[in-house]
Amino acid sequence: MKPAIADPFPRRIEVRRSRRRSVELTLEAGRLVARVPLRASDRQVESMLARLREKLWLRIQSESVYTDEALTELAQTVASSELRDMDLPPFSVRFSRRQNKRWGSCTVDGNSGTIRISAHLIGHPRWVIAQVLLHEMVHLRVGGHGAQFQALMRRSPDHERGQGYLEALETVERVGPQVAALFPFGEDDVQPELFAAADRAIDRAS
Repeated sequence: MKPAIADPFPRRIEVRRSRRRSVELTLEAGRLVARVPLRASDRQVESMLARLREKLWLRIQSESVYTDEALTELAQTVASSELRDMDLPPFSVRFSRRQNKRWGSCTVDGNSGTIRISAHLIGHPRWVIAQVLLHEMVHLRVGGHGAQFQALMRRSPDHERGQGYLEALETVERVGPQVAALFPFGEDDVQPELFAAADRAIDRAS
């Protein structure tokens, strides 16, 4: 299925010639730097970078959620694993590009609910998005963030890690990025785990 967003990797990658026999992609001072063989032609360099982008894109795509359909599938997985004993009402899930101040929102209308997840989370790890989904799904039955809510959230083994990730992301967006983001929404978003995914993809491509 075609992703809902464009390739998140920037076209502006600094190219440096080196004595290496293969391409190496690194992150230096917030910028992507590709070291290419000294004698490679411009056409060869373009071909190398295109292959790297494709490998990185496929790798990161496999680690995140990019469509409303995939988001719905993830929500169903979370519900069956963490909230299987809760009588959740029917609900729909979708990404929202208007969700700028909160990672997610939940509204209940009669016997059904609607969950919206900020599109700013597209490209971030699946387990992070899963934590936001869990948060909003719990709100389908539990109002506020009291003891019952917290107990349900702690069912997830990724609860504390996800909370820490989102808090760090909020801090970065508030004080400004320390590195350039590989993200289509602008340079004020930072995804450290995407850089790790990129490194792993490069290792396999070498």
